[in-house]
Amino acid sequence: MHRPRGGRARRLLAAALLSLALGGCESTELTIEIPSFGDGNVEGLWLWKLSETTGQYERSGRIALSAPQSGPEGETLDYLEDCSNGRGGIGHRTWLERSPGDPATVTVALVYIPCDGLGGTYRASAYNQAGESALSATAIAF
Repeated sequence: MHRPRGGRARRLLAAALLSLALGGCESTELTIEIPSFGDGNVEGLWLWKLSETTGQYERSGRIALSAPQSGPEGETLDYLEDCSNGRGGIGHRTWLERSPGDPATVTVALVYIPCDGLGGTYRASAYNQAGESALSATAIAF
């Protein structure tokens, strides 16, 4: 998919500036594949952080996803990151890539700022009005 030149650099710069504005919180880019998103079956994602105390995954942040938007450069997706600790929402935009074999499955690169400002090991679940999926089989550490 063709993308405007400098798009990744602009996203990284925006993430860095956002990190500074949030008092030095570190951000990371998570690449996530979301099955059924293209069918309208996913409204957002929960990110779960492994607790060093309990050894269990605990909800850490929610990412609300908008409907895809088509433009001359391809499809984009707006999303809002909310924290379970009460920190306000942070809006972002990313490119959306559809799987050639299953257009309902999309891959997105999401800028994520850990809600507690610390890295860790994370898993994800998807949600919609009907409920929530099981935790992802894959864990990401950052």
